[in-house]
Order: sequence, then structure tokens, then C-alpha cells
Amino acid sequence: MLSFMDREIAGMRAILLEASRSIDLYHWKSERMRENGIEEREIKKDETIRKWEKLANLFTPLSKYYITELANKIAYDALQIHGGAGFTYDYDVSRIYRDVRITNIYEGTTQLQVVAAIGGIVSGMSPKGHLRQYFEEEFSKIGGGSTLLNENKDSLEKIVESYSSIENSSLRDEVAFEVVQSAARILIGLLLEKGASKLNGETKKKREILARDYNLESKAILLSNRIIIENRQTQLTFV
Repeated sequence: MLSFMDREIAGMRAILLEASRSIDLYHWKSERMRENGIEEREIKKDETIRKWEKLANLFTPLSKYYITELANKIAYDALQIHGGAGFTYDYDVSRIYRDVRITNIYEGTTQLQVVAAIGGIVSGMSPKGHLRQYFEEEFSKIGGGSTLLNENKDSLEKIVESYSSIENSSLRDEVAFEVVQSAARILIGLLLEKGASKLNGETKKKREILARDYNLESKAILLSNRIIIENRQTQLTFV
């Protein structure tokens, strides 16, 4: 349980920082260009800004969904560490457990974040999509990534392909969460491996183990999501 909490918190921090970086490379770069007197039409033509604007529009709802959902899960698990006393006012975890519940409501609810992210994932994973290009660039920075991470990325591609092949829009809506969850897991797995690659010594070894365990769990989650999505069209036939 503690290991799960440790790697999920690391993952939450990673996706938050990457979402923040995407905002910085898009929004604040645009602001600095305006301050330097560059015309608006020239700013909009800037390839770097256009790239990171698309990624920021995806990473923002992706990080909001993931962080708020996992914060609730971690707070729920934390109660068990304190035993029955955890639900009393003797420990801060009781307040954390109550307070965290508002996060995935106040931030727009998880379903709204899924709606905001799904389009960017599907279009982004197209042959020339911004998300695919982002993955290719970031994977190359870490020597191609681990075998496990690459297997998970292949699973994501099949998940997106299966999702896109569902003709019934209502059925697509039913499994949009599984697509978004899968994309978030791949992104975080990549970021954890990237972070580990910059460390040294014992700290590096610990982070590599953390990234491996995270990606191993992701493999199971993506397999489950793939089965759900691939069988959604079949379920319609039976009905």
C-alpha cells in the first residue's frame, strides 16, 4: 500500500510539472513575445507555440483528472494505515480525507476532464498528431525507453484505434474514460523513466524500480481497458 502511494504521488507530481511546463512554453512564451512587440499573427504562426498550445490543452485536463482521482484514492488508503483511529479527529488524515473529496468536483468533475481530453488524445495519436510526435521526441531523450514502457505505448495505440472504430457515439462516450486513463498512464510512465535517467547512484536505482513498478501496473490496466473497448461494439450486437 505504501509503495503504491509512493509511486502514485511521484506520478502525480510528474504530470503536474509537465502540464505546467506546457503552459509555460505556450502561454508565457506568447506573453513575452507580445511584450517584445511581436504582432499577434506572427505569434500564432510560431511552430513551438502551436505545438505546446495543443499539448497544454491536453495535459491540463489530463492532469486534473488524474491528480484529483488519485488524491482521493491515496487519502482513502491512508485511513487504513491509522486503523480505526484514522477516521477520528486525532490525526490530520481525517481532515485530508474530507477535504480531498472536493478536488474532483471543484476542478470540473472527472467526466468533464475526460470530455476535454479525449479529442486531443485521438487526434494527437494520428500519424502526424502532436501527442505522437511528443512521445517520439521524449522517448528518444531516454534512449527509446524501457521494453515495458514501449509495450504499453503499443497498447495505447491499439486502444485508440479500437475506440476510433466504434461508430456509435454513445458507446464511444461509455469507454472514453478508459482511453484517457490509458494515455495518462503512458505519459506518467514516460516521465518517471525520464526523471530516473537524470539521477545517479542509489537514488537512481530506487526511481528506476518505482518507474518499473508503475509501468507494470499500467500494463495490467491497459490490458483491461483494451478488452473493455474492443468488446463494446460486440455488446451492442448482442443487445
